[in-house]
Amino acid sequence: MTVAPSDRGDEPERFASRSPAVAAYGILGMCAQRLRERGFEYSAAAVTYRDPGSGRHRALASAGYSSRVLDYLLDDFVSDRYFAVVREASGVPVFWQDVPRFAQAEMVTDVLRPSGYEEGTSVALGHSGRAVAGVLHMSFADPEVASHVRDLVRTSGAACDRVVGDQLALERVHLSPRELQVLQLVARGAGNAEIAETLFVSRRTVATHLENIFVKTGTNSRVHAAVRAVEWGLIES
Repeated sequence: MTVAPSDRGDEPERFASRSPAVAAYGILGMCAQRLRERGFEYSAAAVTYRDPGSGRHRALASAGYSSRVLDYLLDDFVSDRYFAVVREASGVPVFWQDVPRFAQAEMVTDVLRPSGYEEGTSVALGHSGRAVAGVLHMSFADPEVASHVRDLVRTSGAACDRVVGDQLALERVHLSPRELQVLQLVARGAGNAEIAETLFVSRRTVATHLENIFVKTGTNSRVHAAVRAVEWGLIES
């Protein structure tokens, strides 16, 4: 059975200082550990997010799903009428058994059960109106798992909600190559004069770049911008 890499952290906040993808894998790993403590395991899990540019769902973290099943979850599932139930639940885990006649749906009979799954759950992340920012999916071989893990899945979904929010913020950043250079120098502790000398630009130009960086990263100080850039994986610490 394939599961996400486990982590010894005890709380979702442990992953807050990591890039969104690394944090998502950490949360899946923590959930796998908690499930094992209860005598269960997920067969597969994934955290997805809705690309703000294309509107398509993309995988932020995935463990155990075949490419066929993952592609189905990213495309057909979010277009299916059953996804409306997940969307309207807004952060509450929806298991197969919660949806009337879902066990007879094509996605179950043709995709999920042939892949070895007898129960599963999806959690809408970042719900806003009729749109969702992403989804936490989990699939299980044990058909009786739902009543034992709802609380754990909901807690994991809340943690994934924050991580997906970070990923969407990162998708919208779009720093220019020069702004990245300035940010890297800021992270190393360089002042405006040193940055200007290193990049052969004026101090006023450096200040303008910093203003743009603050706006794009949603920060208001050099330290905050540098920390956010490291968290998002824009620069190395």
